[in-house]
Amino acid sequence: MLVAIIAACIALTWLTFVAAERIDGFLGETGRSILTRLLGVILAALAVQFVADGVKALIAA
Repeated sequence: MLVAIIAACIALTWLTFVAAERIDGFLGETGRSILTRLLGVILAALAVQFVADGVKALIAA
């Protein structure tokens, strides 16, 4: 089951790479800008969560 899931993830990634130019054309400059900002916010939220979890673990230890 795990091998099938990994194979599906690899196939999905490969398809995304193959279709990247078409996706980029579909998004356009504005779509890329919005997507970049959105992914930046998500990355910042993950970083804050990791730091908060680390501080909690440090205090609990």
